[in-house]
Amino acid sequence: MGLGGGMLFVCVGLLVARLWSRLRPYRRLHWDDWMVLAATILAVVNYILTALSVVNGLGRHVRFVSFSHRRESLRFIFINQVVWYWSITLVKLSVAYLLLRVKRESKRWRYFLISIMIFLVLVAGVSTIFQFTQCRPFQVFWDPGVFRQGPVKCFAQGVINGNIVGFSVVSVATDLIFSLIPITFIRKLNRPRRERIFMCILMGLGLFASAAAIMRTVQLQYFYTSPDLLRMSVTVVLWAQVEQQFAIIAATMPTLKAFLEKTLVKIGHFFYDQGTETQVMAKLVKFGLLDKEQTKVSKEEEQSEIKSPVRNRKKLRDEFGDTIPDARNDKEVEEILVKGGGLSA
Repeated sequence: MGLGGGMLFVCVGLLVARLWSRLRPYRRLHWDDWMVLAATILAVVNYILTALSVVNGLGRHVRFVSFSHRRESLRFIFINQVVWYWSITLVKLSVAYLLLRVKRESKRWRYFLISIMIFLVLVAGVSTIFQFTQCRPFQVFWDPGVFRQGPVKCFAQGVINGNIVGFSVVSVATDLIFSLIPITFIRKLNRPRRERIFMCILMGLGLFASAAAIMRTVQLQYFYTSPDLLRMSVTVVLWAQVEQQFAIIAATMPTLKAFLEKTLVKIGHFFYDQGTETQVMAKLVKFGLLDKEQTKVSKEEEQSEIKSPVRNRKKLRDEFGDTIPDARNDKEVEEILVKGGGLSA
């Protein structure tokens, strides 16, 4: 619960930053924004259902949990799986639609992404239907008393495991596609190299979700055969949460590049101090990490700067947010402006 709650807090924070960066300049949201918003809401619902399941015994050994609490815990886990299917699907649809907006001019690329989006919806629909039909009645997953009411029919264990592995294969494959294919056109953008590398790293965050999906699949195969379901379910639920929340982070981070740049610039301007910068540059010169010519500060300039009343001036900010000295009462500046014709005598 601690790990899932911490990651969910990060997801919600990134989502708020994404919506803020979209609404402030453009005053509207795109379909990819709405999809990741819905996915995050479902992630919150997942966390609440997990918390309710924990309260009723998830994580404890079955023999220490009463039958009524055991039934409630397993029922919350069952509902949690259905919500999780659509949360993961909406995240992937959001990434697909974002890539569709980035590169609209290519028909092949557009048809390819639309085909993936349709396929993802179909897979989620099939998995949801299978969740309710793999055993009839499906209440047997949390209420063993159903066996006394009549016959219970379930698919073979191989079919159930095949459905689990199939959904995981689709998840991992789409994560790889959405993480690696954008790199092919990001590296061709007319942007600085460091910016292209940064964008490739952001797009590659989906690989962490792929790793979590593989771990979840390995653990989930033992879910239906374990005699201690409440204890066994912990690792499955944990890796499912990690996969879901890494997917949301990977879908949100690439859209925050401009927002993060503006925020960092504002923070830098707020803490900027010219005297501190001069001291740091002098230290770098002393250690041989910076040339004296690069500092553009000679001893004469340092002495003149100390004697100059500019250091005692009140600092202002220009239209770009940069700190500048208040030279409105400086006689030297006034004389220069008069000579240059910018100010009347």
